[in-house]
Amino acid sequence: MRRLRRNDGLNLLSNHLLSGRVPMMTLVHTLAVAEYLNFRHAANALGVAQSSVSARVKA
Repeated sequence: MRRLRRNDGLNLLSNHLLSGRVPMMTLVHTLAVAEYLNFRHAANALGVAQSSVSARVKA
């Protein structure tokens, strides 16, 4: 397994954004976190577990 170079993560993110392939629920979870400024509060508002919000935003 090869190591990711520092720019690889940025390239992966930009490829997803430029290709228009960001899943809708990932956007919804990200916007909820941005609105509430707290993963737990965003998860409560969405009716999901905090760990699932964290995982979606991280991915």
